Amino acid sequence: MNVKEAVRRLNGYLQRRGKVDGSGGWTEQYLLDLLTDANLDMYHRVVNYGPEIFQLSDRFTYDANAAEVDLNAKLSGLPMALWYVAGLPNDEDIGPNNMPSPIQMMRRTNMDTVETGFGATSSTAFSTPYGNVTLPSSFTLGANNSYSSYQGYYLGKNFSLRPIPQNDIYMYIRWTPDALPALTDEDQELLGGFLPQFHPAIVYKAAIQAKSAKGEDTSQLVSLYQEIIGQFDSNLKMGCRQRQRQQPQQRDPMRWEY
Repeated sequence: MNVKEAVRRLNGYLQRRGKVDGSGGWTEQYLLDLLTDANLDMYHRVVNYGPEIFQLSDRFTYDANAAEVDLNAKLSGLPMALWYVAGLPNDEDIGPNNMPSPIQMMRRTNMDTVETGFGATSSTAFSTPYGNVTLPSSFTLGANNSYSSYQGYYLGKNFSLRPIPQNDIYMYIRWTPDALPALTDEDQELLGGFLPQFHPAIVYKAAIQAKSAKGEDTSQLVSLYQEIIGQFDSNLKMGCRQRQRQQPQQRDPMRWEY
């Protein structure tokens, strides 16, 4: 359901007729704000069960000699989870001659220890195009993978590579955003186009908020909202549990701290 359809339905639930000038009624911007809040609320409800549902993929350039980059600026949104981080040989879409090479993501490691062994207790010296660095004894370099010499860190909104690259690195990342963009364009889809079964509930929630602000009765809308949420909430929880059972057990989860 796009914004245009959502506003049309919302107008019907609020029994609006025609345009409102803002004196005593609901303005168009107010309705968009209500839909944006309801959309974001539903998004946060869903990602608590299965953040991988909203997984996106993006490319960006990690600038040469940069100690860190702001992922909020590079991805036009702050990630709540990083699922896959890799380097690309060329600044172009993935293809047969431009395959991503995974970069090892670190969790509770001090970045300042990188020059003396990446924080490892045992290490071995290795010569790279960026100078002599020391790698953990358990750390191996792939024969054809120039990116396996890097380690990635995600702290706050900043992403860092160690050792600091002296050339631009073309990055490929699969991630889940912390929030959805505000609804401003009539062609925008609720929930980013995912999970259309939840879209009517978002409109119900926006209508409930509008009527509650004016002290009007919302019991019927609440019942409709609960009917949708109760049915699909259970299905979503069950589906996410099933997906988790199907996945192989991992020593560390695929989400990195921030």
